[in-house]
Amino acid sequence: MDLTTVKVIGRILNYHGVSMCLVGEFALNYYNVPRVCHDLEICVPKSSSSTASDLLCSTGLFETCDLDQQSFNNFTEHKRGFPRIQTTGWTLPQQAIVIYPDSFHGLNPLKETLLQLVCDSDHRFHISKELAHLNRQDIAGLPLPRLAPFLKGLAHRYLASRDDMALIAVEQLVDGMNLDQDWVTRNFAPSDAAVIDLVMKQVDSKQSRIDYVSENLITCFVTSMIQGRLNDAAIVLHRVLDKQQIAS
Repeated sequence: MDLTTVKVIGRILNYHGVSMCLVGEFALNYYNVPRVCHDLEICVPKSSSSTASDLLCSTGLFETCDLDQQSFNNFTEHKRGFPRIQTTGWTLPQQAIVIYPDSFHGLNPLKETLLQLVCDSDHRFHISKELAHLNRQDIAGLPLPRLAPFLKGLAHRYLASRDDMALIAVEQLVDGMNLDQDWVTRNFAPSDAAVIDLVMKQVDSKQSRIDYVSENLITCFVTSMIQGRLNDAAIVLHRVLDKQQIAS
C-alpha cells in the first residue's frame, strides 16, 4: 500500500484538530499478521466521526464511495453503517477509506491508546516483515494503536456482537506477536475476565494452527525465535536499542 494517502488524510485531519489512528488490515500488518490491505480503515474520536468524512471530501481529494448493500458479507459486515470514501483519482488505483469512531474499536480516548513512536535519527528500528517493503521513515510517523488496547477492543467487539472477523483478528494477533499467558496477565486487568478467557483460548491453541507442511516452529506466522516475539513495548524498545545492536 502507498502511504501517500495515509499522510494526506493525517495532515488534513490534523489541520482541523482531529486525531486519527490506523486500524483494520494495515494495523494487523504492523503486528506481523499477513493480511492483504483492501480498504484503508481509520478511526477518529467519536465526537468527530460524523464530520471527518465531510472534512476530507471538502478538499476535493476524496469523494463518497458507499458499498452497495448487496456487497456486504462476513468479511465486510463490520463496515456497514460507517462512512466510506475514496481518493478522487490522484492515486491509481483509487484508495477506499472507511472511518470509524474510536469507540467501535475500543480505542477511546484515542490519544491515550496510540503507540508512542521512538526511533533514532536514522530511523533504524525493528519492523514487521509485512511492512518491510515500505519506507522506514514513513512507518515511523504512522498513527498506530498500541497492541494491548487494539487486541482488547477486537475481543470486546467479538464478545458483544459475535463479529467473526474480530475473532479472527484476535487469533491472528496472538499468532503474529506470539503472545503468551505472561503477556496477557501483564496487559489485561482481572476485571477483563471475558477478554482474558477469549485471548487465552487463542494462546493455548497456537501450535494447532501451524500447518503440518510449514517450517514454522513458533506460530503459524512466526518462523523462529530469531524473528522474535514482539509486543507493543518491545517494538518501542527495539527502536531505541537497534543502534547499539542490542536488539535481536
